[in-house]
Amino acid sequence: MSEPATTIEIPADLPYDPFRTTLYTPEELTADDLDARIERYVGEHGFRAPPAREALAQRLHDHGMDTALGEFLCSRPRVVGVMGSAVARRDDRWYRAAAELGRLLTAAGYLVATGGGPGMMEAANLGAAIGGGDLEGALAELARVPSYEDDPDGYAAAAVALRERIGPRAESLAVPTWFYPGEPVGQFATHVAKYFANSIREDGLVTIAVGGIVYAPGRAGTTQELFQDAAQNAYGIRGRSPMVLLGRESWGGEPSIYALLRDQAQRYGGYEDLVALCDSPAEAVAFIDAHQPDKFLPDGPADVVRVMKNERIRAR
Repeated sequence: MSEPATTIEIPADLPYDPFRTTLYTPEELTADDLDARIERYVGEHGFRAPPAREALAQRLHDHGMDTALGEFLCSRPRVVGVMGSAVARRDDRWYRAAAELGRLLTAAGYLVATGGGPGMMEAANLGAAIGGGDLEGALAELARVPSYEDDPDGYAAAAVALRERIGPRAESLAVPTWFYPGEPVGQFATHVAKYFANSIREDGLVTIAVGGIVYAPGRAGTTQELFQDAAQNAYGIRGRSPMVLLGRESWGGEPSIYALLRDQAQRYGGYEDLVALCDSPAEAVAFIDAHQPDKFLPDGPADVVRVMKNERIRAR
């Protein structure tokens, strides 16, 4: 005789929809403080180890994000990721470089994908959004509130005001998480896949960037993403894609992360020709263009999302 089924009820008073089937927009997350209300709720309900009902609701939500992201990427196979420091100031020269990079990648027909946070991530989505508009003016406007750590409310308000003035913006993707409390909502992407589980979000962002990833100067998190990408290239399970380290001083100094990466690429997988070190956004885009995969999966990064989801289901 079989055991009776166990029923776990989803809480009815959630500030988020666990059965959501579409990506977010910055406008939606900002309206009525939705993002902040979800963040507060998560902080009050266990955060890293929530009760079973809350954990199930969060997993269902992230499953829905996977599905929505896969559908979105079906017609967008040329995804290039931009990684870098979340605490980079808006008046930093590398913030400006990341914005120009986002603009150039979008003009070249790539979909820019970032982690959806502040700093370099915001800059890349800004450059993608503004297209042929006044990037210099936008940078000057944002630089009036240069750091979210010093003035989180002013930092967010400046981005919202600029986004509203830009109006319709070129398409780009952000993949943030509620794992980092206090990070402002990025305002310049057109589509946002926001996750509760940071591990799924980090691996997923690196994996969907089948057109390559550009690494602007960053700290420990950026270095982690760099070697996550290197591991995926080494095994080549989902193909291989170019890796560009932007900033010779940051990545090529002693000890040289670039030299270590090239050595690892040569030893484990022979993909050293896909690794570049450069100083300008134009160089980075030229390298990405010259080292695109010979062929993409049938549905590009959408297939990658489906593979990731199936692997997680089997792991359970």
